[in-house]
Amino acid sequence: MAEDKQHQALYRRYRPQTPAEVLGQDHVVRALTGAIRENRLHHAFLFCGPRGTGKTSTARILAKMVNCEQGPTAEPCGVCTQCVAIREGQHLDVVEIDAASHGGVEDARELRERAPTAPAMGREKVYIIDEAQRLSREAFDALLKVFEEPPVGVRFVLATTEPHKMPATIVGRCQRFDFRRLTMETLAAQLRAITTAEGGTITDSAALAIARQAEGSSRDALSLLDQASVMGGETIDDAVVQSLLGAPRGEVQHELADAVAVGDARTTFEIVNRLVQDGQDLRNVTAEALAHFRDLLLVKTAPGQDDLLDIQADGYEQLRVQAEKFTPGEIARVISLLLAAQNDMRWTTSPRLSLELALVRATIPETDPNPAGVVARLERLERLANLDVASASSAGVSVGGTSDEVVVGSPDEAPLPVLAPSELRSSESPLTGDPASDEVEVPTAEPSTTVETGVQTQVHAADAGSVDVAMLRRGWPGLLEHLQSTRQMILKASLESSTVATYDGDTLELAFPPAKTFTVEKVMGKAGELQQALADLFGIRPTIVCVVREARDTVEEPTLLEIVDDEDPPSDEEALRRVKEMFGAQVTADASEPGD
Repeated sequence: MAEDKQHQALYRRYRPQTPAEVLGQDHVVRALTGAIRENRLHHAFLFCGPRGTGKTSTARILAKMVNCEQGPTAEPCGVCTQCVAIREGQHLDVVEIDAASHGGVEDARELRERAPTAPAMGREKVYIIDEAQRLSREAFDALLKVFEEPPVGVRFVLATTEPHKMPATIVGRCQRFDFRRLTMETLAAQLRAITTAEGGTITDSAALAIARQAEGSSRDALSLLDQASVMGGETIDDAVVQSLLGAPRGEVQHELADAVAVGDARTTFEIVNRLVQDGQDLRNVTAEALAHFRDLLLVKTAPGQDDLLDIQADGYEQLRVQAEKFTPGEIARVISLLLAAQNDMRWTTSPRLSLELALVRATIPETDPNPAGVVARLERLERLANLDVASASSAGVSVGGTSDEVVVGSPDEAPLPVLAPSELRSSESPLTGDPASDEVEVPTAEPSTTVETGVQTQVHAADAGSVDVAMLRRGWPGLLEHLQSTRQMILKASLESSTVATYDGDTLELAFPPAKTFTVEKVMGKAGELQQALADLFGIRPTIVCVVREARDTVEEPTLLEIVDDEDPPSDEEALRRVKEMFGAQVTADASEPGD
């Protein structure tokens, strides 16, 4: 009876066997093949780089170069006895040592004693020490002399993912080669080629999703492909990859950033809960969120430098659009909060709480104990007390005493009142009511400037129950593409910096970054075109309301002296009134006479 052949993982079957098959490490391959051709090959090498980038495979190829029956040669044949034995791991002169389990001084002494012996099968002996940083200090000391003056016909290859842990005395005696992470395009092309060789098919988007998850590691990408082929059979598409990996990580990070942009703490909690239910490691989620906001900061502060970002070719435009929703200070503040959460996660037993606390502070500055949070609370108290409220001018502008809330209407309208934060956060229903009236409800978090045209359109929501905020946010890029296809370029450009804040089936509220008042006016001037686009894509025709968010940049906390200096000195009557209120005192007739 035929013996069943054991399944071999894809990353083992498709391990590179020749220099030409090594992906993404052209600088290493050129150096090694050039040294072989010129007979200047060094005796010790240090291969550094992330996991799964080909360090050990390149070390085996180097062993083939020096031991091939056609060699030494820069192009080993792969079919001779020497090459086959090295490929199968059966060559007596090619010794692979795992330093994680054989990193003691006794193991190093044994290697040092065996090194001078003559080769048993091949031309040279090659020692490959994997995870070399795990060798003990005593083991490094024992190997120091043999690394400096190796016996004839002996070569050493040290592979490590943490070169900074290697002693300088060892590094100085080796030729160092830094292996790079593979790009997503390279990994995706490899996945497509291997899937075709296996008799299956994979969509381009699925290959890119797996490549993104692998983070530059060929071994990780092939392991995920192995899993996906089991789940999807001969065809691997987006549905198979999503069931394997969960929601695409880029999509989750964009959704999270949109929620932070509009101060939607509820959505951030829902996203974190969904990730926990999917079994995601929140430490990795935090690292991914940091990477995403770092990309947004680069796009915002260094526009056009897409070569600095590790993203796919068509991902820059999506980042640019989302970066318009923030100021650089806001992004920097979110990054600092996530960094603090990441640091807390090293010691806490509840990483979920650390992440949620950081996101709450990012969306609601009043909860932030930093100076920015203190200033926000002072401003809130001033608004609650309705201090120094100025009257609106004839142009219909009502300005609060702290000059951080302005409500603009049409010239014929009565001035709209300045609302306290308790009213701003009072309910979950969006801004409704006749703009010409005096009563308006605003439920969203911390708008600083609200602009409304005063044109109340009739609501024709075809299926409002099936459309919610999450659906609108996910479909917003499609809406922008639809506007571009209908040649509404001005409206498209104006809406790129907007984020859906609330939607209740009747009113759609859009949030814009600070200092975007002119953009809001452009949007409201084309509210009819926007309603038509919403009707085409979602079957709804809501009232459009635009809100300009308050800037949440980190600012210095004012001192008590500065606060006092900003106030005008009270008059004698005002000072007397304050003293009476403070102490409940009464002024007697004698006390008011001169000389008392």
